[in-house]
Amino acid sequence: MKSQEEAGIALYEASVTAVKNNEVCEIYTAGVKRDQSKIVFNEANLMLRGSPLREKFNVRRDVITHRKSGSFIKALSKEDGRSGDGTNPANLIIDEYHQHPTTEFYDLGLGSGTKEPLLTIITTAGVDLASPCYTIEYAYCSKILDPDVDVEDEEYLVDICEMDEEDYADLDRLDNEELWYKANPIRMTYEEGCEKIRGDYKIAREQPEHMTSFLTKCLNIWVQARENGYMDMAKWKACQVDKLPVDTKGMSVYVGLDMSAKIDLTSVAFVLPFLSGKYDSTGKEIVKYIVFSHSFIPNREKLIERKRKDKVDYDAWERMGYLTVTNTPIVDQNAVMDYVVKTCEKNNWQIECLCFDPANAAKLMMDLSEDGYTVEEVFQSHKSLNESTQGFREQVYSGNIVYTYNPLLNFAMSNAVIRKNQGLIKIDKDATTKRIDPVDAVLCAFKLAMYHEFTPGFLDAIDKYLESDW
Repeated sequence: MKSQEEAGIALYEASVTAVKNNEVCEIYTAGVKRDQSKIVFNEANLMLRGSPLREKFNVRRDVITHRKSGSFIKALSKEDGRSGDGTNPANLIIDEYHQHPTTEFYDLGLGSGTKEPLLTIITTAGVDLASPCYTIEYAYCSKILDPDVDVEDEEYLVDICEMDEEDYADLDRLDNEELWYKANPIRMTYEEGCEKIRGDYKIAREQPEHMTSFLTKCLNIWVQARENGYMDMAKWKACQVDKLPVDTKGMSVYVGLDMSAKIDLTSVAFVLPFLSGKYDSTGKEIVKYIVFSHSFIPNREKLIERKRKDKVDYDAWERMGYLTVTNTPIVDQNAVMDYVVKTCEKNNWQIECLCFDPANAAKLMMDLSEDGYTVEEVFQSHKSLNESTQGFREQVYSGNIVYTYNPLLNFAMSNAVIRKNQGLIKIDKDATTKRIDPVDAVLCAFKLAMYHEFTPGFLDAIDKYLESDW
């Protein structure tokens, strides 16, 4: 249905809009594969068959051209996404954006020199919660639609038909066909559409292997389906806040450092435990943990290399302040520690412990210990990291982790997979070529932070925070 609508829009833009503006409109359709890119293109071709408007267009195998204006509709290939800087799309239609691993096609629509540029995205939900569709576009659209978030974009028409989270928290509720209308406002209005969804649901219930496809394709629910994935990214996202619930000045901090890749990404994590003022069923006050993360890369050449391999915009993350380029042949460990010390001084954080994997930081650890810091070794073994790895995830699922937006940390968390050994787990660094260093740094700090003891002075400060208006 959507592809037919977009085909109609493409034909309108190539004819009516182009003639009105007296310009040649370049109109492109883009999927992850050539065949997918041609879906909207082929729909436009079918619309013209038998239509009295057919004679106004020259229809060929790979291009549909409006005779009067010279405007054309063309399906892009994967290579066009990488080298399409010469295009000037008046209308760019991105199909099934959830499957796109990068923003390469999306970026083609930026900076268009036409009078009325139009960028259209068609997609269902997907299973890759690290994709730009989920992490960037879906997040932005959600803010536009949220009346409690101060984001205004009058030029962006957002139409998301999806189930509400409470509708699918219990899969048994999916039997309620009234809920299907939310994701299928058209198909659920006629019997054939209802029957098709009922049939797909019956298959998914009887063959659970198909449930993920049913949830994403029929109910528009984002589902993480990464094999051995460490984190449920929906639960991780739920821990993100716009504003911290407490003033962190004066709080204790545990610093985790992942120095494993001196010629690559090095990451620092700050974990600050605090008492929430809420109590569990045993009457014990619940501890929550604030997490901050920052990463370093040695030079611009390495940044470009990582950008090419990971297909994410490290440049943007540097501009946003989540990544520092040290301009050295290898990551300057002294620059990293200088950042740690200055950050803690600026926020008046009290460093309880510096936590390192000793494999690549033995000299630095010795120097810091001699400077009076408490330094702890955190070995990268199943035995050493199992409790931290399990415990951090449990705290995320319980809603006891708090962090502000950090796209680099989110990217790393979505990449993390686990390796099991005799019932113990740890993050598997060898399972992915994409960066997980920020996660390693967080787990390194959390290993000590989870045993933090709250002193009377600290408790008095927390009482003041809890009595404030936060």
